[in-house]
Amino acid sequence: MRKARRLWSIVLFVALLMQTLGIPVAAQESTDVTISSDVSTLASSTNYGLPANTKDGLIFHAWNWSFDNITNNLSTIAAAGYKSIQTSPIQGTKEGTMDGSKWWLLYQPINFDIGNAQLGSRDQFKRLCEEAEKYGISIIVDVVANHTANAGGGHLEYTPAYNVDPSIRNNPNFWHEFRGVDNWNERWPVTHLGIRLPDLNTSNQELQDKIIGFLNDAVSLGADGFRFDAAKHIELPDDPGGSNFWPRVLGSLNNKENLYIYGEVLQGGADAYSKYANYMGLTTSYYGDAIRHSVGFNSSKNVNNAKDFNANGVNPSKLVTWVESHDSYANEGNESTYMNDWHIKMGWAIIASRAQTTSLFFNRPAGGGKFASSLGTLGNNLWQDADIVAVNKFHNAMVGQGEHLRTQGNEIMLIERGNKGMTIVNLGGDASINSDTNLANGTYTNKATGGGTFTVSNGKITGNIGGGKIAVLYEAAPNAPEISVNQSEGEFYSDSLAVTINYTGASNASYTLNNGSPTSFSSGSTITLGAGAAYGTTFLLKVTAGQTTKTYTFTKSDPNAALTIHYYKPSSWGTPNIYYYDDSVTPTKIGTAWPGTTMQNEGNGWYSATIAGWSKAKVIFNSNGNQAPGASQPGYQVSGEKWIKDGTIYPNNPDVTIPTISIDKPEGTFNSDSLDVTISYQGANNATYTLNGADPVSFTSGTKITIGAGDADGSTYTLNVTASNAGTNTTKTYSFTKQLPNTESFTVHFYKPGNWGTPNIYFYEESVSPKKENAAWPGTAMQDEGNGWYSYTISGWNKANVIFNSNGQQTPGASQAGYLVTANSWVKDGVVSNTAPEQNNTLVPVTFNIQNAATNVGQNIYITGNIAELGNWSPQNAVGPASSTNYPTWTITINLPAEATIEFKAIKKDGSNNVVWESGQNHSFTVNASNPVVEFNFNN
Repeated sequence: MRKARRLWSIVLFVALLMQTLGIPVAAQESTDVTISSDVSTLASSTNYGLPANTKDGLIFHAWNWSFDNITNNLSTIAAAGYKSIQTSPIQGTKEGTMDGSKWWLLYQPINFDIGNAQLGSRDQFKRLCEEAEKYGISIIVDVVANHTANAGGGHLEYTPAYNVDPSIRNNPNFWHEFRGVDNWNERWPVTHLGIRLPDLNTSNQELQDKIIGFLNDAVSLGADGFRFDAAKHIELPDDPGGSNFWPRVLGSLNNKENLYIYGEVLQGGADAYSKYANYMGLTTSYYGDAIRHSVGFNSSKNVNNAKDFNANGVNPSKLVTWVESHDSYANEGNESTYMNDWHIKMGWAIIASRAQTTSLFFNRPAGGGKFASSLGTLGNNLWQDADIVAVNKFHNAMVGQGEHLRTQGNEIMLIERGNKGMTIVNLGGDASINSDTNLANGTYTNKATGGGTFTVSNGKITGNIGGGKIAVLYEAAPNAPEISVNQSEGEFYSDSLAVTINYTGASNASYTLNNGSPTSFSSGSTITLGAGAAYGTTFLLKVTAGQTTKTYTFTKSDPNAALTIHYYKPSSWGTPNIYYYDDSVTPTKIGTAWPGTTMQNEGNGWYSATIAGWSKAKVIFNSNGNQAPGASQPGYQVSGEKWIKDGTIYPNNPDVTIPTISIDKPEGTFNSDSLDVTISYQGANNATYTLNGADPVSFTSGTKITIGAGDADGSTYTLNVTASNAGTNTTKTYSFTKQLPNTESFTVHFYKPGNWGTPNIYFYEESVSPKKENAAWPGTAMQDEGNGWYSYTISGWNKANVIFNSNGQQTPGASQAGYLVTANSWVKDGVVSNTAPEQNNTLVPVTFNIQNAATNVGQNIYITGNIAELGNWSPQNAVGPASSTNYPTWTITINLPAEATIEFKAIKKDGSNNVVWESGQNHSFTVNASNPVVEFNFNN
């Protein structure tokens, strides 16, 4: 559609121009065909000046943008000077919400597959990569390989979500310990414990193979690079407990020599920062903080703070710099959230003008508020601000140039690139520039919005710059190399296609076919595509000459393929013509010249045309100065056979009655020996049915047939019904399975969280239609088995999805599917097992010393908590009274299960059972025979 809009806008412009010159324009015929060819040539020769290599360009972080939204804005992004687009993570997510405040869901994957509810499908990602190739844009994928989604907050933070890929979730070798980092200054905890999420055992080779497969799948669809989230938490080979993850995974990538790879290694603690640089590029969190401070965010302005990358001696060519990242913007710490657009623009002017590093521009959400827009939607428009675009183009024009940083005081920085150009950043008021320079003598015009000129003479640059402005100074780059081929993109209908490639303005060139190895060639060389290949095979030809790269797409199509289009003409029209074209290829493919081909009369106001050798097209109908769609509008998009009437496209003739078919029973399983099915139809003269592929049987509407009688349990039935009239026919297929009642039963055991009351069990089965459920929400109360366990026996079902709930709390969480159970099952802390968890029956005498527990006459101190030994939070069953020998310290010893993690509180209780609870949060303790004493103050 983007090409179509460009085409029609230029058509309209030319028409208006002709009117201005006094040339009559009675209809659009004289402009359509002439301009479409010119526009295609213009579009194909557009050069955005992007570097050939991803590393040399700028990254646009299209944070939370859907694949389709990125695809639809590729030309604008390229025109703004961004070489690469970084997507949010493309793996499956545990929830389908589009709530912008839940952006973190994209960083809690459930699998290593491509596609999720927020960004789009695998096919949409593939289309994005294919379209990006045409603009010379690289697609960088954000990858989460360190952890998966968790099952919730609190004690579930380190438990995998219920819907994590079962092949991962149920393999104990794929996980590190389910607990958090306890020492950020040691490498082993940093790489082997969780960051509030369940931590994957990335040293496991089987898991590595899954990750390698996912990455190579993305490469096969066109991904050009990867950013590894939480890379700091994946071990290096020489770490304590180290592994071969990085050399093995990165070394197994297809096309690895052409991929751009960097990792999020946040600086601080045991970061092993410089060691990661042996494998990939690195983020520079310290430098981002310094940039924000240098431009005056939460600090006084001082451009001198922006000089040092503070990157542990890592070469700048390995660094990815930013003014802010999605973490600094979106995390709870709000590190950069309240920075304004001016701060961002000035910081970007500094980092994107510098040499060697690769800079990333983070796109904030649109609208007011921190998370104003939904996931999948476009962010705000700052990324295409005129000053930012000027800096981007400066960056691209300066590839290969060194840098020299100069400052005038604390508020002006001059970033000089070789002797070719300079960016001046002025954080203060209006100022005069008078500085040494290596630029060639001459007058330089500011390409940013601040305007003005600067003069270079005898090693000095002078000029004036406005307060809070930037100046972008450089000479125009020489004309980039031009590339052309002698064939139009799109479909070809011969066995093979000979493509001649020409180029100018470069000393050498190479091409790749379907992302194979580069082949050098000389201008005028011819290559042959398609010989012997199957119809439908697509060939991606990528040609590079100097810093210019162009991509062409050709598809071998069946020469016998055809479009058939039916059109219902307006009553005031004469015989209509059909004009057709395909602007999904470059240059635009056009059928017969305007006004097109005369259509054939089918009667009753309908006309038709068959377009041989085309599988899709946009079509415009016209007659005597009338046309549909109207002037300056793109044609109707069609494929196969279509009927078009009053502006609507139909798959069938809308004037012909389409027979309808219905049955009186739902598809799916039936639980009796036989099932009577009544078949009805409307709008048909005759009908037949077949059962399991038998011969057709004619029937009349309302006929009843019987299936299943005497057949074995589990038998399946396919019923095909066809109803016909003089104009058309309808066929519908229904499927049934005989499933006799299940007399078996199984028991589900559930270990309830400590703060729950008696849990309910709600269960259902949705693989049948209609969905089967045991009882309306919240389900049925479970039976107490003791020691925190509750149970319920499900009879007559062979499987169920179960959800446990109590007083507004539930697991799995809201909008998540229930745990699938098919036999006796035990569910504890989000983990489902087919055997009872081992119980440690050893009891440890634990002494509780409750300090500063002042009481009134008649009151005593008791202990209650979340296990049976402590009364399950019941004051009546609390353990005590404690001894007050050392008042106001009270002491009591209680036998508790070894290794149990308990939550508890002390209470004051008198003889009338009046209770005073401790305030604040519950106390917690893990029972351990080596340390059986608990001391705490009574919280009044």
